[in-house]
Amino acid sequence: MTRAVVLKRESSIPKTGLDRYADAVDRCLEAGGVEREEVEFNISMERGLLPLVVGGFIRPLASILRNRSRDVTVHATDELCGIFFPLVRGRKVVTVHHVMKKGEYRGRLYYLAWSFATRVAVWSSDVVLTVSQDAMEDVKRHFNIDADKIAFMTHPPDPQYRVVEGVKKEKVIGCMGSLIARKNMSAALTAFSRLAGLPGMDGYELHICGDGPEKEALEKAAKRLGISGKVRFIASLSEEDMVLFYNRASLIFNTSLHEGLGLVTPEAHRCGTPTLHLRGSRLPEHVVRASVACDDEDDMADRAYALLTDPAEYGVVAAAALEHAESVGDRFAKALLDLYAGRGLGPGR
Repeated sequence: MTRAVVLKRESSIPKTGLDRYADAVDRCLEAGGVEREEVEFNISMERGLLPLVVGGFIRPLASILRNRSRDVTVHATDELCGIFFPLVRGRKVVTVHHVMKKGEYRGRLYYLAWSFATRVAVWSSDVVLTVSQDAMEDVKRHFNIDADKIAFMTHPPDPQYRVVEGVKKEKVIGCMGSLIARKNMSAALTAFSRLAGLPGMDGYELHICGDGPEKEALEKAAKRLGISGKVRFIASLSEEDMVLFYNRASLIFNTSLHEGLGLVTPEAHRCGTPTLHLRGSRLPEHVVRASVACDDEDDMADRAYALLTDPAEYGVVAAAALEHAESVGDRFAKALLDLYAGRGLGPGR
């Protein structure tokens, strides 16, 4: 089997979906006995411009130039890490997680950088991977990619996401994700404000795990809704703490408008916690199949209330979600190893 060079972002705390994908690739290659080298990109402005230039460009480029063998598969685990693909001689694979829209997340400059780097990576690559069928169709349309060059391989959650014995459910409704417009956390606040006013819901809190540019606006929204005393923002959780968070939460509100994959749902399900999502959002059907679909924020509150006040129904929904979560990404390892070995582009759902 060919050697692999895995291009990945420097891991952050809490881990993002990009970090989790890179971890899944690493677990797969380790289990498959693939000889590999990792090249990390520090793509962050938090430490200043000089560390960004050194860690995001100079060091990764130097490492890539040392690996200009043709007998190697170079896998960029997200779009920005494929910026140097024109200089790569081996087989080039890039994973595109979703198509970014103008104004999303970090503003125009980041969008322009993403657009440029992704086009370079896609056009220079031999294979384009996406994390779901929905994402594949978006990427194919946006970049006009031939069908024989692109495939989707859904990766599974980390095995550590599981039901932890002895951990009891608490009066907590959870949300998980970056505080950006696409995640639509304001809808979770609206749904929770209605839920908190229903009979028997005294003591319930909404815990929002994540950070980002929308935090101040969300804090103001919570105050305006009269629930600021019941809403807690948690900026950082370790992986171990996230597992416990999912286990302790009674429900997870997933109000995201669009996800290439969206691991929050299967992670929560593997921890025995039901999730609720908005029916009109663009989430992969296979991922949210066992999640509770809601028409709007009021319907989300009503359906959450029905689960919280009916232990039998709660148990049925949680058990079905846990069973389905075990199938998410169950073909990823074989499909990825086949790709690295040059045996084609089979689906890896």
